[in-house]
Amino acid sequence: MKNQITDIQVQKNHPSRLSIYLDGNFYCGVSEEVATKHQLKKGMTIDENDLKELLHDEELSNAKKYVYTILARRMYSSSEIRKKLKERGYTDEIIDNVVSMMEGYGYLNDKTFAEEWIRSRIQNNPKGKIVLKQELTRKGIEGDIIEEVLNQSFDESQQSEIALDMARRQSRSYRNDDPISARRKLQGYLIRRGFDFETVRNVVDKVLSEH
Repeated sequence: MKNQITDIQVQKNHPSRLSIYLDGNFYCGVSEEVATKHQLKKGMTIDENDLKELLHDEELSNAKKYVYTILARRMYSSSEIRKKLKERGYTDEIIDNVVSMMEGYGYLNDKTFAEEWIRSRIQNNPKGKIVLKQELTRKGIEGDIIEEVLNQSFDESQQSEIALDMARRQSRSYRNDDPISARRKLQGYLIRRGFDFETVRNVVDKVLSEH
């Protein structure tokens, strides 16, 4: 079945979008980008396959614009973007296309995301490797990327320095506790923040000996 485009109107509230009328009736709204791609014009004949392609490209365009908008605010992992698009009702095929495009453009890069996440943590809210690995896993970052970035970002001495600085500051809260209680609390504090037991033991020994 074929239809004729009887009118194309610029939308009053959205000048970059066009209203498409088929056989005298409103059919859909599309972006100028999609209208240009399909070379839409008044009087042209369009069939069902053309309409399916038109709607597909409009959905794809809307999904891309949404992703551009949220990426302008902060970085996201590919998995997070997939989840957000899924929540908005986009099909798997549209999601795959958009994510692939964004990765190709360099707007989505899980390794860069992991590097920035760890850098931010070190500067603003220090955590040990164990917690950082858990956080990045929840963000959907693959295990090999996590291991690579963590190994690049930390060595054992850096982990110890971060843990030592945190322990010294936290130990002030325990200065009135007996040594056994202070040790137990300080160990628990560092373990909850993702430091391995060997690092925790060495750091706690050092901090308590300073007091």
